[in-house]
Amino acid sequence: MKKTETAEKKSDGGFLAARLDTLSGVGEKRSLLLEKLGLRTVSDLIEFFPRKYEDRRSFTAVSALQEGTKAVIFAYVSSIERHRIPGKKLDMVTAVLQDSSAEIRAFWFNRKGLEYLLREGDTAVFCGEIVSYGNRLQLSNPEFEVTKNPKKSVLTGIIPIYPSTEGLKAHWFKKLMSDVLEKALPLTEEIIPEKFAEKRSLMPRANAVMQLHRPLDEAGWREARRRFAYEELFIVQAGLVLRRHALKSCRSAAKIIPGKIYEAFSASLPFSLTGSQQQALKEIFADTSSEEPMSRLLQGDVGSGKTLVAVGLAAACCDSGVQCAVMAPTEILAAQLYAEMEKRLSPLGVKTAFVKGGQRLSERNAIIKGAGNGEINVIVGTQALLFDRVKFKNLGAVVIDEQQRFGVEQRKAIVRQGKAPHLLMMSATPIPRSLAMTLFADLDISLLTDRPEGRKKIETRVTDLKQMAVLLQFLIDEAAKGGRVYWVCPRVEESEASTAASAKKRFAFLKKHLGRLGVGLVYGGMSGDEKEEELKKFRGGETKILAGTTVVEVGIDVPEASVMVVEGAERFGLSQLHQLRGRTGRGGRRGVCILLVENLENGIPDRLQTMLDTDDGFKIAEADLELRGSGEISGFAQHGLTEFKFADLKKDLTLIRKTREDAAELAESGEIEKYPSLLEAVEKRFLQNG
Repeated sequence: MKKTETAEKKSDGGFLAARLDTLSGVGEKRSLLLEKLGLRTVSDLIEFFPRKYEDRRSFTAVSALQEGTKAVIFAYVSSIERHRIPGKKLDMVTAVLQDSSAEIRAFWFNRKGLEYLLREGDTAVFCGEIVSYGNRLQLSNPEFEVTKNPKKSVLTGIIPIYPSTEGLKAHWFKKLMSDVLEKALPLTEEIIPEKFAEKRSLMPRANAVMQLHRPLDEAGWREARRRFAYEELFIVQAGLVLRRHALKSCRSAAKIIPGKIYEAFSASLPFSLTGSQQQALKEIFADTSSEEPMSRLLQGDVGSGKTLVAVGLAAACCDSGVQCAVMAPTEILAAQLYAEMEKRLSPLGVKTAFVKGGQRLSERNAIIKGAGNGEINVIVGTQALLFDRVKFKNLGAVVIDEQQRFGVEQRKAIVRQGKAPHLLMMSATPIPRSLAMTLFADLDISLLTDRPEGRKKIETRVTDLKQMAVLLQFLIDEAAKGGRVYWVCPRVEESEASTAASAKKRFAFLKKHLGRLGVGLVYGGMSGDEKEEELKKFRGGETKILAGTTVVEVGIDVPEASVMVVEGAERFGLSQLHQLRGRTGRGGRRGVCILLVENLENGIPDRLQTMLDTDDGFKIAEADLELRGSGEISGFAQHGLTEFKFADLKKDLTLIRKTREDAAELAESGEIEKYPSLLEAVEKRFLQNG
């Protein structure tokens, strides 16, 4: 039995799932090349959409051809011949093509057997680039199709150009696609429920697939693109909303209500909480007073006081007789969170503990025992909390700082420690509205918008390497006043691909010129103890300058730090620069951020001008999204849910709102089980990115 017959004996739905190597004309070699493109099944193939299109709807007369353009002509072959180029192992086929206006020479290199496919006397459609050789226009290596009816040629119309199909001839690939589409499109299942497709005027899925592969015009392509952008966003929104409803329906969370310990914590603060901190705590306690588990994102700009809100929640947990787990992505950040919890809560009789890598076994065992019997109220740590043997007696709330750096599965693992603990996730990376609406549809959001009392605006400057001597003197003066200096570089080691100094090279330079001030070095490859030792020296003033990489980007809090130098600033994203800037001016001392570039001969780059124009993290995040896209915003590069083929988080804010509304409506109706194709798509999307 032939391979095609084997495939066709499958059920209709089975054809979409059929492996490509079962199709006629594919074979083992081609199937391996297709697999390199991620194409294993018929379904994969029909959703392998073109990367661009060429408009070949118009023919050009030979007399009107222009050098440097790509043209489509319909011409008569008046002669064709093959000959060897003297002195080179290269064959050339040349043909003279004529239409009613003029003639032009076409040539092809190393095309075996071409003169048997295209013969003298044929009429054909040709498509290729017009070049000039010897003051004469010629047609370079054109595609062609012998035909007497040019309007029906496969080379005319709006032609799809697919992503790299190296090793696969474009003509063969397009034929395979055409053959498969003819049979597969009638079998294509709708994913979007009909009522939402009608409500949003979306074209049927099969039509959209065809319009993307064979668009009739730009309007049709745009409607197809909108339809698939909606589908991508709707799948993500549906998954997040379903997760939210599943969590809310689990009415087994502990009620957390602030009492005497929380009141004592508030009274002990030497300053008043900002208005937005008080509002955030009000929203949090409104959630935790219910048996429905809280899922809330606390979002605030750098230095807006998120940690104190987390301490307030931990205090209320102790009032309510439950434990609180606090997690951070790095030991440096976890250590600082622990220090704050210990400072604010230990005087109130709250027992806290810090779990980290490399702890003595006896210390770790004591924490495990205290967590298990409930003696320890608040436990802070990194992923060690997830993967070690720490079990809680009565976990009531989980706080995850810099939450975008944790995967969904990691968050699930900590949540499983309790029946349904309240979840507070915090982010110091301002998130653009479109991104927040897409990634956090399962969360309520609280915003910290006020600048804490005493926090001064950070001065931002842009300079270049020609001003190095002036910069070094400024650092000497700043250190003499009791300040501390961060110097951040784009990478740890030298790179041939970049002229920007590495952290290690800049450390050596600073040690040579400013060694008397004390110079330290910190980067991601160091052990936790090594990094902590360097930070300890920096905090204590033993070293006044700390060189390093973006390991200092988030969470490091040294009140004396007054200057941040970012070398190679043009290589960083705006949100990342804003995070780095926020490491200074945190202790009542004025802060200065110096963006150091190679040279300013052509003026200040537009991107860096944004840093001079505003210190609003949300405006900067929006600008970063516009410039670089969602996947590159600091902290979100690993978040697979931001990866879309069609949806554009910079431009599709209206579409995001619509999919969010529709997904919420579907979840409220309780009818999602009626749509197995949607459920399958949601499961696939979240399994891939969870």
